[in-house]
Amino acid sequence: MAGRELSMRSSRLAVACIWVTALISLSLPARAFTTEIFVDTRDGPRHALVMPAGDGPHPTVIVLHGALGTGAGTARLTGFAEAAARHSFTAVFPDGLDRKWHDGRAGGPAGPDDVGFIRSLVGRLIADHLADRDRIYLAGISNGGMMSFTLLCKAPELFAGVGTVIANMPAGIESCPAKPVPVVMINGTADPMVPYNGGGVGFRGGRGEVWSVRKTAEFFARRDGCSQSTAVALPSRSNAEGTSVTRISWRDCRVNAGVTLYRVEGGGHALPGRRSLAPRLLGRSNFDIESADVILDAFELDRPL
Repeated sequence: MAGRELSMRSSRLAVACIWVTALISLSLPARAFTTEIFVDTRDGPRHALVMPAGDGPHPTVIVLHGALGTGAGTARLTGFAEAAARHSFTAVFPDGLDRKWHDGRAGGPAGPDDVGFIRSLVGRLIADHLADRDRIYLAGISNGGMMSFTLLCKAPELFAGVGTVIANMPAGIESCPAKPVPVVMINGTADPMVPYNGGGVGFRGGRGEVWSVRKTAEFFARRDGCSQSTAVALPSRSNAEGTSVTRISWRDCRVNAGVTLYRVEGGGHALPGRRSLAPRLLGRSNFDIESADVILDAFELDRPL
């Protein structure tokens, strides 16, 4: 009986994800992408949408979609496209093969070389004078957030910071060379897909394993040389659907480093600031913070060089 209920929940989740993708495409305003990049890889041509900030290299944020997502859908869903115009940074939205990223989770399937793809994409952005090589950042949602952690460990020389939403460190990562950079995490304590306390991903827990949120944050805090943490309950600014946000900050770190965790009490597998389109399956959202804004604030994109 329990197995049948899990199967039904998985089927409903798949249908919900299809509807979410459709609703994103239909209901949110389209933005003009002035550049479309194709990168040759060992897995064939790979694709990304780019919103250049203007002439010459600019700070750049590469935003990685979640499983079953797309770069275009993520641009419309997450608020990063709108923020790019306000902050004058180049926004990049690549596509994972089969709408997912092979992020190195223990027990997860083998697949294409996504690290190699993003390396090649970064090289192309620099060669085309779209990206400032010293100010390239990663942001990722769910599966894309796990991929962001993997990239920070496997290609640390490329990135100046990372921000993730509803994502933990993949348990399959065996080494992570040290480079102090700002890290921002946003996680719900009631996430049914990516467990706050770590373990198996997905309703059945069979989609590989991740560290706990706390272990992930403390790992990067140690790597950044941070010595202490403080916790602040953020004010409720809207109808938060029974959720609240606590900001935990690790400070006294190395230069240009630091770790911030936005712990969404009662939050599910949803982006704070955006309404959950499948709350019965994925849990509640929160509207006290806007995910894109708190990540970009940590990157200090408006900071003069």
